[in-house]
Amino acid sequence: MMILGDCIEQMTSLPPKSVDLLITSPPYAEQRKKHYPSITEKEYPEWTAKWMDKASVLLKETGSAVIIIRTNLRKGVISDYVLRTRLLLHNRGWFEPEELIWIKPDAPPLGSIYRPRRSWENILWFARSGNIYCAPKIGGCESNRVGFLSKKGVGDYKSGTSEPTTGISRVKDYIEVGTSASDRSLNNTHPAQFPCLVVEKLVKLLCPPDGTVLDPFAGSGTTCVACAKLNIKCIGIEINPNYYEIACSRLKVHQV
Repeated sequence: MMILGDCIEQMTSLPPKSVDLLITSPPYAEQRKKHYPSITEKEYPEWTAKWMDKASVLLKETGSAVIIIRTNLRKGVISDYVLRTRLLLHNRGWFEPEELIWIKPDAPPLGSIYRPRRSWENILWFARSGNIYCAPKIGGCESNRVGFLSKKGVGDYKSGTSEPTTGISRVKDYIEVGTSASDRSLNNTHPAQFPCLVVEKLVKLLCPPDGTVLDPFAGSGTTCVACAKLNIKCIGIEINPNYYEIACSRLKVHQV
């Protein structure tokens, strides 16, 4: 389901504790001003905390909020607005269960030509409770080293007494998906697309099979499309009428 409007206003109309997982890639600070409303780096932490406060009311106790973002370079150094945003969210009662990243092996040559090519993005994972839903073995590979720990005094890492067994291993703390997997159809003109497969992997990890996903900055609807493929309920909110129409058109293809 897609909703047209400002997410801070629209989230207040949704039922409390009805969302299992929030996944979004919000507008970056002072970038792509021609495509959607921009937020200054100074205002970004408070702006994020404001919409995250609204989202907090919607999240179940076991719910998570995931933000896909990477800060930019300014005058040859990394801008600190994402760091300040993370710290402010910590002060507002959010914590980060783990650090995740999205690796883009075929990333275009973005970033400063005087620095290494940018080929990954942060997947910031926030929660309010320690009792969060997480299924780290869904999507994992079969392994003959499950639970393996070296015996005390043997090996070069953790000590213990367990022997390796065969089974499904936990997924890794990174997602490797090329940007070429994004929807590049002629009618999808959104400037910051990301592949459905990134969302699918996060949904499998952090949302129960009968859960609900929310994307408050839905853009061209990638999160909703990915959830439709998995038969997971999803609510997308988008402020730009053009991107909203694109998202609705994409979802029609996946409606049963």
